Parts: sequence; C-alpha cells; structure tokens
Amino acid sequence: MIDRSLFNVEDFLVDNTFQLYCAGTDKLCISYWENYIKAHPEQETVIAEAKRLYVILSGNKKPLNKQVDLLKNNIEPQNEADIIPIHKNYMWLKIAAAVLLMVGVAVIFKNNPKENTPKVSLVTNFSTKGGEKKKITLSDGSVVLLNAKSTLTLDKNFNEKNREVNLVGEAFFDVTHNKSKPFKVHTEDFDINVLGTSFNVKIYPGEATSETVLIKGLIVMEGKGTKGSSITLRPSQKVTFYKKADELPSNIKPQKPSVVHPQIAINQYTKVNDSTIVEMAWTQNRLEILDQTFAEVKGDLERWYNVEIIFNDREVEKYRFTATFRHENIEQALKAFQDAEHFKYEIKGNQITISK
Repeated sequence: MIDRSLFNVEDFLVDNTFQLYCAGTDKLCISYWENYIKAHPEQETVIAEAKRLYVILSGNKKPLNKQVDLLKNNIEPQNEADIIPIHKNYMWLKIAAAVLLMVGVAVIFKNNPKENTPKVSLVTNFSTKGGEKKKITLSDGSVVLLNAKSTLTLDKNFNEKNREVNLVGEAFFDVTHNKSKPFKVHTEDFDINVLGTSFNVKIYPGEATSETVLIKGLIVMEGKGTKGSSITLRPSQKVTFYKKADELPSNIKPQKPSVVHPQIAINQYTKVNDSTIVEMAWTQNRLEILDQTFAEVKGDLERWYNVEIIFNDREVEKYRFTATFRHENIEQALKAFQDAEHFKYEIKGNQITISK
C-alpha cells in the first residue's frame, strides 16, 4: 500500500489515480480521493495546489514556465513496487511533452525577439496607364505627379539610407529638402542630383529626345556614358537630350554622321501668352502643342488619349501644329488639326490610321 501522507505537489501530479480523479474520468478514483481528502485535512492545501497545476498543465490555462521547470527538476520516478495495479495512463507524459515543446518554442522566441529580425524592404513601384495621371506623396514628404504611361520605382532603402528613384516616362517632382540625403532620379539617359527643388523630367523609351525642365532650386545632371561630365541647371532652364542625329536642330548638328552619345542642348523653358509653361502644362490637365510636327506630338497624343497612331504618309508626319487641348476627345483634336492641314484619319477601337 502506498503511503501518500508525505506526498508533495509533484508526487500527486505523477500519481495515475490522482490524474484520473482530476480528469473526472474514473468513478473509483474520484471516490477514493474524495475520501482521502476528508481523511487527511492536513494535506488539503497541497492537494488543492496539485489539482490547480493539473488543470493548468492539461491545457485549460497557459503554462507557467517556473512551475514547469520546478516539475522537471523535482519529479523522480517511483519504484515499480510502489505502483498501484491500475491500468496504465500516459496522459501525464503527453501533457509534459507538450508543455516542454511549448517552453522550447517560448525560449526560441525570447532569444530571437521579433524586433531583431532584419526588416525586409520591398521595392515600391508606381505606374500609370494611357490617359492616366497619378499624384504620389513619398515617405520623405516629396510629391511626385506621374504622367501617363510612366513608371516610378523607389529604391528598397528609400528614405532610410538614401532617396533614390528610377523613372521611365514623365514626372514632375517637388522634392523636400534634406541636405544629409540628396534626392536622386535615375533615368536611361541621365541621373539627376537634387537637394530640394521642383523640376520636370520627360524620358519615354523609343522617343528621339528626352528632357528636364527646372522650375526652382538647383539640380546637377550627369549624362550616362559621359565619363562623369555634368550640367548644373538653374531655374527656367531646360536640357534636351537628342538621341538621334536627324533630330538635332541645325545649329548643333554633329560633324560626323553618326552619334555615339546623345547630343545636348540647353535652353529656356517655353511660355505661352497666359504665362503657362508649355513643358509643364500637363500638370494642369492641358496638352500644349507649340509649333511641333505631327511626328513630334504623336507620342503625347497617344499617351494623352490612350490610343495608337499609325502614319501612312511620311509627308503628313511633317505637318506642324500649334494648339491647346483640355477636355477635347481625340476625334475633336484631329478635327482641329484638319482645320490647319489636310489629312484623313480612320479610327478602329483605340488605333488611329492617318493618311494624306
């Protein structure tokens, strides 16, 4: 017969009959322990504590690490001669294993806190479709207005280690000043270094020219493949990169027939009668065309109206126009052009074919 008068909390917990009593699954064990508690009032406190721990360890409450460690350090196996001949119950072993597993997981999280985990920085992309514009406020407070069919990509460390972006298309930048983190715009043809200023960049793939217009502040442009040469722009200045020799103005035609690197022209931006800056009119929802050929405005019309324009006659491409469009649709715009030059057009879906 087992003498339980000297049992401590851990002894009760490893006793099979006590487990069955606490679980309420065996009538004989329940009856035995109810009578035992009445007969041993001096152990009432210890038994109550053992019963409380059993409830905790069986999953009804969150495990307490100190109590688990205490159990692990103090539990000792009973001699086979002391075991009551009742069918074996492995519930305690399962519970203990589960508790130890949870304790191990807790230790791992404690030693590797979440805040110490390296942050995963994702590159952020902003893009627009044809006929769409998008206003973007960056995390550093800078504001970007993205024109149609354009993409702005932020560096993964933007506003943490640097303020660098990549642009394809056209965008107006109003940059927040931060001397310790210069703002940089990377494009296919050039890079722009900024401290705090407003400027417009237009660089669409496949087009003969790309340009930058400075509204206020100061920027430094570095051409790609120019071995570190740079251009410093001041307010009202415009830099145009001519990618093809046949697109160069006559006053800057190269001596050699082939051009390895883009040729550069520096001028003033263009204003119309109401003081609107032609190169910036798109930010005011206006399409300004000032003495430009049909071929030169083709890309602007395609992006503005989300259409595709095909010329069937080279002569039509050379027609020159001056116009301002606000709310007109593409057909109204083409009819306005027809008032200045004779040509025909056919619209099928979003494709427009223009012929003489």
